[in-house]
Amino acid sequence: MGVWQRIANVFRPPKQEETITAAQIIDLLRRGIPLLSFGRNLYDTPEVRTAINFIAEKVGSVPFYHAKADDEGNVQTMKSSVQYVLAKRANPLQTPQVFWTLMVSRLLIANNAYAFPDWDDNGNLRAIYPLPFSQHEFQQDEDGNIVIYFPEAGAKGLFYYEDIIHFQRFPTLTGGAPNQATRGYMEIVNTLQSQAVNDSKNSQRIAALLINKSQLKGSDMKKKLEEFKELFLTSENTTGFGMVGPEYEVHNLDLKMQPLNKEVLNEVVDYLYTYFGGSRDIFTHSATEIQIEQFISNTIMPIVFQIEEEMTYKIFTRTEMNHHNKVLAELIDLEISTLSARTAFFKEMMFASVMTRNEVRKRIGLPKGPKMLDEYMESKNFQTLKPGVYSVEGGEEDDEQGEK
Repeated sequence: MGVWQRIANVFRPPKQEETITAAQIIDLLRRGIPLLSFGRNLYDTPEVRTAINFIAEKVGSVPFYHAKADDEGNVQTMKSSVQYVLAKRANPLQTPQVFWTLMVSRLLIANNAYAFPDWDDNGNLRAIYPLPFSQHEFQQDEDGNIVIYFPEAGAKGLFYYEDIIHFQRFPTLTGGAPNQATRGYMEIVNTLQSQAVNDSKNSQRIAALLINKSQLKGSDMKKKLEEFKELFLTSENTTGFGMVGPEYEVHNLDLKMQPLNKEVLNEVVDYLYTYFGGSRDIFTHSATEIQIEQFISNTIMPIVFQIEEEMTYKIFTRTEMNHHNKVLAELIDLEISTLSARTAFFKEMMFASVMTRNEVRKRIGLPKGPKMLDEYMESKNFQTLKPGVYSVEGGEEDDEQGEK
């Protein structure tokens, strides 16, 4: 399907149905459609919010760009409307980082995330807008084209599937798993946390017994109890201190009852972290370098690869893709995210003549150096030498100044 036909399809409804336009999507965003209103209970749990936000911001920090990349490793960044949307402004309301953070957050909570590319009359990409939906159904029009239907939008929720950018987790033929597999864990976490909140207000547990040393009748006992309550429930008794007379004896109770079962809570939270592809060490910034590397490879990279593939297919025509147009992610900072890994990487790349010193300077944010730094460094470790005897000599010795 050509680019002009694709543009027409954005605004041409499937057979006698109304579609949502870019203007309507902007209006939905301005009206403050709540983030993940379809999964609010899940996102309101602090541990879950921590995990989701950590992953979403990690993916959101990855730069995506429009490039021509052939099979021989030649990559050329293009200056185009697609590049502007990917690198400068996703839409009038969101930067690329905010856009991708939102999309990945929705993906992790609802198992689906949708976006709407908006094109101008010349076929240039103007913006990409997130769609506030969580589930979909597939249909077909009379011509056999796949139509995606969003039940939450009613009659306006029909689009041609080729015109919708769709990211999915746990995909199914009917639109992705509607419920999170965390429901049982969430009930445990919410119950334990609710119990802790109630306990902080009023433990409702007997901590001690006040024993009267003298025997009292029922009416006298009740009178003494009222006197005690009046004494200890006054406004002056706010410092945690109290006093009883010599006729009373205080008997402490230690029933070994904990207001919050931290062991159970921590175990369940660990399961939740694993469900979202991480661990407690990852989300609390105490992971080792190997743990970070595994997290990047097993959790972040699959999301990034899905973004590359879906964006390439939905933004470019088949002809454009045949001419090597792609959406690519800058992955080096992900793959070498720690200082030690980055130092080792650049050192090896320079001595293996893979990168010049000026290329390394560019990667770490330094200005370009002298022209001599554009030359590849040579290392005998990576050269094939002819048979012979070789010697390595030091500098000339100077009695006064030492080695030259």
